[in-house]
Amino acid sequence: MPHNGETNRLFGFYKSLCCGKEIVIPEGKDFPDCPNHPKLTTIWKPIVHDKIVDSKVAGDVAAPRFKIGDSVMVVAPGRRKGKRGGVVKIVEGSLDHIHRYHVIFPNGTWTRCFGFELELIQDESSKCA
Repeated sequence: MPHNGETNRLFGFYKSLCCGKEIVIPEGKDFPDCPNHPKLTTIWKPIVHDKIVDSKVAGDVAAPRFKIGDSVMVVAPGRRKGKRGGVVKIVEGSLDHIHRYHVIFPNGTWTRCFGFELELIQDESSKCA
């Protein structure tokens, strides 16, 4: 588990082990001291509120916009805009039922995006002339 001063490698929600303070830490930012216990070592535990779902969706939840294996391009602003990759996992938030997509890039790095941050890449054989 990460400690204060370490650089976060994955955007997420974290909770301090000392007192349960919850924070959001963007990718690339350093983990802070616990606001309730400054200048002491703080261990930050990831908070997981997601569950992995497959392409079969039960109940009133909308079907995922993309499927595992789809080729997509990041269209959201930021350093990954325009990068192409493939969907490798679909995650549904247990509270909001909004799908997130794990996308892996050709260089082996990956990111998690909302559907509106991605665009499906049609292969050349499926395009109309």
